[in-house]
Amino acid sequence: MNAMRVIFAAVVAALWASAASAQTMRDIPEHPERPSVVELFSSQSCGNCPQANRNVAEMATRGDVIVLTYPVGYWNYLGWDDTFAKPEFSERQKDYNRVLGHRGPYTPQIVFSGRLHSSGVNLPQIAGAFARRDITPYPARISFAGGDVAVDGDWKGDAWVVLVRVRPGSISFTPKGGANEGRPMTYYNLVTSIETLGRWTGGQTAYHTNDCGKGCTILVQDGGPTGKVIGAAQRR
Repeated sequence: MNAMRVIFAAVVAALWASAASAQTMRDIPEHPERPSVVELFSSQSCGNCPQANRNVAEMATRGDVIVLTYPVGYWNYLGWDDTFAKPEFSERQKDYNRVLGHRGPYTPQIVFSGRLHSSGVNLPQIAGAFARRDITPYPARISFAGGDVAVDGDWKGDAWVVLVRVRPGSISFTPKGGANEGRPMTYYNLVTSIETLGRWTGGQTAYHTNDCGKGCTILVQDGGPTGKVIGAAQRR
């Protein structure tokens, strides 16, 4: 029985690799009416994270992808303290892994719209999975007006509205120790803070924010702040 499981797993892996190799991000049609949320958890003490950072930056060139890069600090014990990490980012990643039934966390980890996770290293594999995403419009529609955010839509359930603030675009930093000592790391949409604005149960609801400017990202997540994304928008 164990041998059969090993053979089955090998066949699945081969099929996955074949499907992934046939896709690149440029081959996949865009669907901006339902932007996919790509949340990357990255660390300055993770040797593979510079490549993952580059991968999500490439994904962000699409008009239907919202990239959020969270620096995490649980590898600090290896001898270098991540200069951008905050405890709440690590907690968000741990919460995602609990919801997704994965023992995690790990770096570099990507969470796709609160539904799936994968390593951030192999871009062809990521593209293969991305090609099979849900492209139907989100049930929650988001709009920005001054310092307020409005969420509207026909939804029956308990969702949470999450505000993620980022430094929009790219920012580079060279660690002075750890696995990436002397290697420049470039982050795309580096997350600086995250907060819950409140709950949403359908209809139209307004939420006040302080200085929700360029890069401000709103996620509406089903059942909790790390649930499936049912609405997403980024102020550009």
